[in-house]
Amino acid sequence: MISHEQVFRHPTQASEVRLTVFERGADTSPVEGLPDEAGFLVTETWRGTSKVVKTLGFFATRADADACLRRRGDALTRQLFRPQSPQSPQSPAA
Repeated sequence: MISHEQVFRHPTQASEVRLTVFERGADTSPVEGLPDEAGFLVTETWRGTSKVVKTLGFFATRADADACLRRRGDALTRQLFRPQSPQSPQSPAA
């Protein structure tokens, strides 16, 4: 489940970056690369001419996940990306 998301856009590039924190419950299903413990997965999704998803880390606490998201957001801001409001899912036309 998505627990937090930030969107960044560059003023001169046709790219968007989404930083997302997913809350993950304890799970013993065999997903390679993810721990069985509960925690928070932080990802970075670049959307431009293609879509690239990177994992920034898996953290035991929300505070650690938020700190990772904040550090990455600061790095993007230094690269001239600007925070945007995440768009809500489109509602069907009436």
